[in-house]
Amino acid sequence: MKDADLAKAVRDAVATLNEALAQAARHNLAVTLRTTAHQTTGGVERVVVEPRIFKQL
Repeated sequence: MKDADLAKAVRDAVATLNEALAQAARHNLAVTLRTTAHQTTGGVERVVVEPRIFKQL
């Protein structure tokens, strides 16, 4: 996969995430994202995003 293809895939994923967060807000859900970094067995850092979703009262 070329760099341009990877960049497009990341941009598309972020756009999808932004749309999902907007829909959640319209349905009174609060979403927080927490990132953690893990090192793979190959020595490459991997960033993991963990969502926390709450119903707003």
